Amino acid sequence: MKIDVTTFQTVWLITFLCSALISTALSRMFAQVGAFRFWAVGFYLLATATACFTLHKIWHNDLLLVATATLALQSRILIWSGTRDLFGASAPWRAGLVVTAVFCVLHGAALAWNAPLVVRAVLLALFFAPCRAATLYEVCRRRRPHLGTARMLVAVGSGIATLNAIVPLVLVLLDRANMTLLYGNPRSTSVLYAVVFAGDLLLTIGLIVLALHHLIVERDMLATLDRGALERLAEARETRGLRESQPPRSEVLGHDTSAQCQSLPGPV
Repeated sequence: MKIDVTTFQTVWLITFLCSALISTALSRMFAQVGAFRFWAVGFYLLATATACFTLHKIWHNDLLLVATATLALQSRILIWSGTRDLFGASAPWRAGLVVTAVFCVLHGAALAWNAPLVVRAVLLALFFAPCRAATLYEVCRRRRPHLGTARMLVAVGSGIATLNAIVPLVLVLLDRANMTLLYGNPRSTSVLYAVVFAGDLLLTIGLIVLALHHLIVERDMLATLDRGALERLAEARETRGLRESQPPRSEVLGHDTSAQCQSLPGPV
């Protein structure tokens, strides 16, 4: 089965735009979950990178290739940062901006100086593979049984995306110079395109399901804690009520009260 280039790019763009819109809506519904905001920006950047790559088919300009690779890298870093934020870890998005700027300069220099394809492929693998593998590591290191299905979706999608990061280098080493550096030529490698698309789709669905499941579990835990606190408070009130309802100890033992303890007239 062969995939038309225009059709594939259109489906890819619509998929990322829908993912960005869904993440934006979820970020407004659940403002306490900062991961949705990271992912929404990341998906918008992926959609913009896809648009730049499609435009390069019409207007052959190296700046569009630089913009495509730079936006795609920044989006992957934001997806990783959002995953860390979901689990309460720090989100190093500022450091990600620095890494993206360094990559942009190096990739632009490689294109400006007509560097060999292997140099450009090594740059892509060197920068893209770690940030994609970081998302996979961040999800797999969380030993939480209640995140099983969602974690599996994210793991599979991140695994495919990580392998895809080294595909350009493999293609160049195999002397397939007629293929693009990003995903290959869909006229001859439709299966590769389908696998890459499936990986990103699984990653997107898995992240959203992971966040919603994590949110539900946290709410259940908070509800359980609140219910336990209310039960303990009710027990404390009941115990205090029982103590107050009991007669004073002096009356129970038959001791003289203040009214009874009066001095008798005359000598005893």
